Amino acid sequence: MIPEFLNQPGVLGIGEIGLNKNTRNESIVFLEHLDLGAKTNELILIHTPHLEDKYQGTRMILDMLCDDRRLQHGRVLVDHVEEHTIKHVLDKGFWAGMTLYPVSKCTPQRAADMVEMYGPERLLVNSAGDWGPSKPTAVPDFILEMRRRGHAESLIRRVVYDNPLEFFKQSKNFKFTPRACES
Repeated sequence: MIPEFLNQPGVLGIGEIGLNKNTRNESIVFLEHLDLGAKTNELILIHTPHLEDKYQGTRMILDMLCDDRRLQHGRVLVDHVEEHTIKHVLDKGFWAGMTLYPVSKCTPQRAADMVEMYGPERLLVNSAGDWGPSKPTAVPDFILEMRRRGHAESLIRRVVYDNPLEFFKQSKNFKFTPRACES
């Protein structure tokens, strides 16, 4: 069913695809999704597993991504990284997304720690409203945490605004016109 949606004007890529329990069946479907992304030259957004399966699943995902020489690493965003997975993602040349939650996964404070450790290159933050406690102000909370720590506005803007724009501008369907007040 996915190919019929790829030509819709609001589609920016294929995702969120990935693994959850790191099963053989999930891996088969994930490889099929990667094949489709490679054949159609779409951006790819990856979901990494939750909690105890995250490290192993992230390593499995990176192995499958790196095994497909058709994929351009700069057109793949591996989301839901945490302290024990972010370095592996960045070292392979992929984009890393930190999905912010108020108490589980990646809090704004943990995300600020990771930006301090790894810098802003190919790194972005986002928030979610899904299966666990969520907070609509998670990204603004991250901004406030970065300001509290004394980081430059340019660094903060890069992680929350410029980097997402840079990644998504690679999509043929991404249309963006800056407002007059943006610089």
